[in-house]
Amino acid sequence: MNLFGILAKVATFALTDYDFNLNFIGEYIGWLIKITGSVGFGIILFTLTLRLIVLPFDIFSKIKTKKNAAKMEEMRPELEKLQKQYANDKNLYNQKMLALQKKNGYSPLSGCLPMILSLVIFIIAINAFRTYSAVSMANEYNDIISHYNSAVEDLTLNGDYKDLYEKGENGELSVINAVFYDNVDSYYPEGKDLKSVVNKDGEGNFSLNIDAENKFTAAGATEYIEKIKGSLGIYEDYFVKGESDEYYSFDISGESEENEKLKENCTAAILDITVNSFVNEKVISLANERVKAAYENGEILKSSFLWVKNVWMPDVSYEHPIVPSAKNFQSKISAAATRSCSCDRTQVPVDTAVYDAVTAGLYKQKEQANGYFIMVILSILTTFLSQFVMQKMQKAQLELQSVDGQAAMTQKMMMWMMPIMFGFFAFSYSTAFSIYMTVSSIVTTVSSVLINIFIEKNISTQKAAKASAGRSKKEINRIEQEKLAAEEQAKAKALEKEQKKNGKKENKNK
Repeated sequence: MNLFGILAKVATFALTDYDFNLNFIGEYIGWLIKITGSVGFGIILFTLTLRLIVLPFDIFSKIKTKKNAAKMEEMRPELEKLQKQYANDKNLYNQKMLALQKKNGYSPLSGCLPMILSLVIFIIAINAFRTYSAVSMANEYNDIISHYNSAVEDLTLNGDYKDLYEKGENGELSVINAVFYDNVDSYYPEGKDLKSVVNKDGEGNFSLNIDAENKFTAAGATEYIEKIKGSLGIYEDYFVKGESDEYYSFDISGESEENEKLKENCTAAILDITVNSFVNEKVISLANERVKAAYENGEILKSSFLWVKNVWMPDVSYEHPIVPSAKNFQSKISAAATRSCSCDRTQVPVDTAVYDAVTAGLYKQKEQANGYFIMVILSILTTFLSQFVMQKMQKAQLELQSVDGQAAMTQKMMMWMMPIMFGFFAFSYSTAFSIYMTVSSIVTTVSSVLINIFIEKNISTQKAAKASAGRSKKEINRIEQEKLAAEEQAKAKALEKEQKKNGKKENKNK
């Protein structure tokens, strides 16, 4: 009777059985992580790639925004006059403002396309991170299972206990009870008194080692029953200590078929308890130690970056590098994956017993903090800085966009709401997403400042050229006027000279 299967391979979480819908962005993230050898740097490169794609649109948007700001400043006197004139009529002010904007070539919608594009990329990115994190966690779990199975097989099929185990058709690994019983003294000295409680006949059948009065009289029986009685469960009450406290009796009467079945079940339970104790102490505990060593030595796939133990989990102290329970692990995987087989597609099943067994050696990782809120805080601060810079660049539009300054107030509210919203994402999603948001905000802020400096310099150059052109035109006009004046003066002198000459002739003739 083979009572205990311990090889977890039959319950491996197979990625081929599930549909994670990993799109080309997810594949690209995986490729970057592979070539950089670091999850964090791969995500940073991914973020820079996206920012590079939207950079031309971003430059276009910033140029339009700056030009609109300059035009709005030019219109400020008229708009402020309209604000005072229509302070009590928002609709009429909006009509007058739109008419004035149209007259001066101001286009309030010119910067919308980059905003829409950024929003679309943000949605695609967050979905890609969610799916890729599920794939990474599943791969890590499979890696843990693989190391656990390898350790178990090494300890059993290839080790000191190779004669004690057999492998079934489906890969299940079981103890051969007859071999275990015959060699219990050498395999498991702690269970040496098993033979005083359970007997094996010449045909390999097991039975309780009791006499005609149902008493366990063999030496060591009482001590061994005391040792295992708490694990007997529903059969515990059948083992009753005698009046002299020197032996136990199996408290049944008669030789009915039901009692015989009860004896068989109790025999199986005692064997089961002993075999399980042996497996837990001599095999599983050693396998868990090997899994722990493999994880700490980096042999098992890990997704750490800087201080964060697992980037696919939030950078918070209440989350852990290894998900503590199979239920929580299943919920995180199921959020991004459904089964591709004909079975239930609504959830990805995770065997609780297998999960608990293969991760038992990683108890420290199930309890230690995954992070210290640093990336969460950075994502909030960088988002706030980005919003602050954008608000400063649109100061004129915001002040004059509405008759009562409501647009500026709304934008100030958004300056606080956006960091709060992204802070929520940082708490709820992975550290990978926080890295993406932080790097994206930094790049956006720096590029906005640099583009703004370039545009301002360009506008200043154009104004200087225009002013210079204006001065040149005035100078030309002045020179032409001076030339005309000189010509007029010369003509006047010539005429005066002619008149004097004619006057002398007249006097001479007289």
